[in-house]
This record gives sequence, C-alpha cells and structure tokens, in this order.
Amino acid sequence: MNPARDDLLRTDSPLEGAGGEVLKVPGQQLLTPVRAIVECSESLVRELAQSDNEELRDDLTKLHSAARELLGLTVDLFHEAATAGQSTSEINAFRSRVRHDVGNVLNQVLGYAEMLLEDAADGFPAALTVDLKWLHASGKQMAVLIERLGKRRLLAETADPNGELPVVTSGPDVKLAPSETGKILVVEDNQANRELLARRLTSEGHTVVTAENGRIGLREVAAKDFDLVLLDIVMPEVDGLQVLERLKADERLRDIPVIMISALDEVASAVRCIATGAEDYLSKPFDPVLLRARIGACLEKKRMRDREKMHLAQIEAERRRSDELLHVILPDEIVQELRLTNMVEPRRHESVAVLFADIVGFTQYCDTHAPEDVVDDLQRLVEAWEEIALQCEVQKIKTIGDAFMAAAGLLKPLDNPVLNCARCALKMIEIGRRLTPHWPVRVGIHIGPVVAGVLGRWQYLYDLWGDTVNTAARIQSHALPGAVALSEAGWHRLSDVAEGESLGTVELKGKGQVEIMRLVTLKTDL
Repeated sequence: MNPARDDLLRTDSPLEGAGGEVLKVPGQQLLTPVRAIVECSESLVRELAQSDNEELRDDLTKLHSAARELLGLTVDLFHEAATAGQSTSEINAFRSRVRHDVGNVLNQVLGYAEMLLEDAADGFPAALTVDLKWLHASGKQMAVLIERLGKRRLLAETADPNGELPVVTSGPDVKLAPSETGKILVVEDNQANRELLARRLTSEGHTVVTAENGRIGLREVAAKDFDLVLLDIVMPEVDGLQVLERLKADERLRDIPVIMISALDEVASAVRCIATGAEDYLSKPFDPVLLRARIGACLEKKRMRDREKMHLAQIEAERRRSDELLHVILPDEIVQELRLTNMVEPRRHESVAVLFADIVGFTQYCDTHAPEDVVDDLQRLVEAWEEIALQCEVQKIKTIGDAFMAAAGLLKPLDNPVLNCARCALKMIEIGRRLTPHWPVRVGIHIGPVVAGVLGRWQYLYDLWGDTVNTAARIQSHALPGAVALSEAGWHRLSDVAEGESLGTVELKGKGQVEIMRLVTLKTDL
C-alpha cells in the first residue's frame, strides 16, 4: 500500500470545477467498506483453507482476489483524481471511470458473495455466515456510494455529519416463482464477470454460451439459436451498442431479446440502447433477484413471440392447404376470382366443347368385386384421365359415378376446342384399354353455349348447364364401346382434320332426329 495514497483517502479532498462546482470526495467513506470486504474475505479464505469443498475454496479465493483488486483500484482512481485537472469535463470523466471500473470489480465481489450465501445451507459453516453477510452488506454500501458519486448532486451532501456509513442491508428475501429457462449468450469482456454471470445463470437452469468480445458474440449468435443475449456495452474491437445495431439490422436475428449490462449507470446510455432495440438495461453491480426477474420477463416475451410466430405459421399453412384444396375442387381461374371477390359470377360462354366419358359394364363390375378394388381401380383410371385432360388443355368439370365430364374453350380460348376434346377422348379410350381391368370406354362430344358457375356453400362445385351439356351426355350414351361419337356441330369442326363415319340418326330428347358421327382417326397432331 502506498502511504501517501492511503492518506489521501483519509481526508476529504475537494475538487473544484468550472463555475464553482465542488465535488467533495469523502475518502474514508469509500475506503471503509472496501477494507471491510478485504478483511472479511481474507478471514474466510484463512478459515476455510483446509475445507474439503474445493469449489467453495475456489470461490472464496476469487472473491478475495476481487476484493484486493477493488481496494487497489479505489486508491489509484482517487489518487488520479487528486492530481488531475479540475475542469467539469475532467470531473465527469472521473465519475464515469469510477462507475465503470470500480463497478465492474464490485460486481464480481457481490456476485461471489451472493452465490456463497445461496449455498450457505449446504455445508457452509454457520459461524462464518455472519462474516459473509457483513461482506455482502459492505459491498452494497460501496455500491450506494458509487451510485451517488455518479449523480450531479454533491457527494458531501449525502454524508452523515458524524462520518458514519449509510446503513445498507441486503433487502427483503424476495422469492420468485421458477421462470422459464432458455439458451443465453453472455457477451462480456471482463473474464471474471463473464464466468460469474455464466455460473449464476447455469445454476438457475439456463444453457449459457459466453463470448469475450463483440466480434465473437456476433459470430456465436449467427451460428446458434439463442433465446436471449446479455450484452456488455464497453468492450474492445466491437462495443455492445455496435453489436446491438447489427443484431437489430439482421432480419433473422432482430427478434432475439437483448439486455444491455454496464457499470455505467447513465440515463442517456440506457435510452440509446432501448431506442436501438434493447429489451432492457441493467447497471452493474446488479441485484440477483432483479436480474432473474428481468431475464424471466424477457424469456417469457420471447416465448410469446415464438408462439405467435408459430401460430401465424400455422395459419399460413392452413391458408395454403385451403388454397390447395380449392385448386383441387375448382379451376385456377375460379379460385383466383373467389379469393379476390369472395364469389364467382355466373357467366355464359359461347362455343364450348363438352366431353362426356363413360365406362361400359361398370355396374356389373361393381357387383362382382370388393368395394376396395372398385375404388382403387377407378381411382387409377380417373387420375390418368385428369393427366390426359391437362395435357390436352381440357378442363375437368366433375366425375358422376363412373362418368367423366370435361370441357374445352371454357376458361381458356382455343382455336378449335372440339379438336382438343377429340385428342383427349382418344387417349382416354386408349388408357382404359391398357389399365387393369381393361375397361371399354365410350365418349360423346358436342359444342355450343353453356352457363357456368359455382354451386354450394359447404362444398363448392364448379359446374356447367344448358342444352350443350345435355346433348353431349346423350350422344355419349349412343357411342360404341371404345369409340368417340360427335354431334353434327362437333363433327363440322373436325371434318377437315379427321376421318369418321356416320352412325345414322337417333332420337335425342328435346332435339328430335340427330345424326351422330363416329371419329375413326385424326389426320393431324396440330
């Protein structure tokens, strides 16, 4: 110990600032709690030197080391203050250094003392618990004095006239309900504070990863998923505020809550951190109960945000699923109209080719086969027909039992919709022959105007109505097995590109005598 420096702390050394400002430094008040901490920690280390509890001895050694560092730092800082310039800016700089440098070491002292007190019930000698509590109370006294020094009012105004230290206790024994645990990143350049904070958080059930500076912290948070970041402000290379700004600028990382920690208890610093996106701000040395409460609140908010994101993702997944189902039931163009207007306007379409396909002998097949086989065989055939219709630009409308109804030139303009239906029909007949049970298929095609719209409230159905639809269905019933039959209007559209033969005239309900043509082959692939 330097005697001259020790003497400095035994007397009040007024520092005059610009404008007559005076900052009185009651050295004895600051030195007394520091000496109490050193003496208590030294006594505890000596008393428990032979203890079998290696972890206890290690914590006490670290506590004593931090106490001695606190004493030397306090003496050095006030010696510097007594010999440095006396301007207001220099006094303010001195205040900041005291809050940061002394506060950092004091945080270690209080942290180890609090952890030892929490473990006191597990084998800690009861006779020494009193010393440990006195040490902790002395640390709290030191924290009060440091806080007062950081404020604009004169420190001398807070001193007791008799020179007594303010009485500081550990406060009520606040018990918090167990909070949620999470994966926490601690970014702190001071190794002792970093390890102390990590141990405390780990003991409370959190998974903790540490980083010794902002650069490493950014690398960790980019590579791993964290529920919370505890971020020191004053750090080398990349400081805490720069790290915070980068996190909040990253779309992937911006929702991770961040609690800023600092030995600088400045309103401006806290405001800037909160404005940049920090969830909270804690000054060192921080109360363990308050730290636990703030972390618990942040993790709860994070869980709520995660649940909200999951809920929104589920809603989006349901919306996509709903869209997929609508696209299965309705044509794409109709789905788009339904989404935009919440309704589908009925329309009349001219020159629409309507196709009906039917399986010959399907009723007898159903009577002699198991239901599972019937549905399975029909499913394979209908899926193949749907694929063929898509290739031929023919819109499937619906299936009616074993009948398949489709249309061309309805929602998409085509040069010759009958030709598209004819191609589709020939392929449908061919696939019916190839697939087991080798069903014969007959197809009827007619062209004319139709009315189209959506029916139903609980189960949508896009359907067609009109004479064209009825005629196509009746023509199909007169087709030969494995062949395509067309009305005279339909054949008129194919006569130049197809070969066919007349099946004669038949009586169609509502139409009278009508000639029906059989499509033999198409002359073109156009």
